[in-house]
Amino acid sequence: MTPEMIAAELRSELMAGTLRPGAELSQVMLAERFGVSRIPIRDALRILAGEGLIEIEANRGARAITLTAAEVREIYDLRVLLECDALRRAAAHVAPAELEEIERVRRKSDLDAGTRAWAAGDWAFHRALYQPAGRPRQLAMIESLRRACRLHVSAYATMPAKKPRWLNDHRAIVEHLRKGDAQGAIQALQAHLEAAGRHLLERMAAAQD
Repeated sequence: MTPEMIAAELRSELMAGTLRPGAELSQVMLAERFGVSRIPIRDALRILAGEGLIEIEANRGARAITLTAAEVREIYDLRVLLECDALRRAAAHVAPAELEEIERVRRKSDLDAGTRAWAAGDWAFHRALYQPAGRPRQLAMIESLRRACRLHVSAYATMPAKKPRWLNDHRAIVEHLRKGDAQGAIQALQAHLEAAGRHLLERMAAAQD
């Protein structure tokens, strides 16, 4: 197996919550599991570290990232700033054909919401929302922040508990855009992100009790 294939498998397990925050990723054990030498394992771990999903420390090995409550708050604050700005810029340029594509992706994400593909479907919807802004660097920053959150969202099983609300929020955002109500769409997105952050923090706190 190539480092990219190994990284993809581990990434999937991190995103699904199979590998929880703080889980140790032993090069020796992974080499045995995948039937390869430690070299492709090391390279795979470097790929994941570059994506912000794991931390590699000298003489201590690799572990899945663990975010504190303060770090989660900071990430969601940054997401609100970046994602609402991206939507504001996108709304100023979105064309009818792009609105139809956003609606198509939203409907697909509704179907994905009840499966293991929920995270990919959710990101596909938000990416479609922001792409008309034409800000690839900003989109990459948003994706990186969302990826860090996803590991914890999966580990603390926050999505199933709030799925109906999240999907209704998506519908509301699109409806505002269809009406040309950019501010309404931005407000709906901000409320959506802030509620997601609060819910994750509540689940993290409950798990510590």
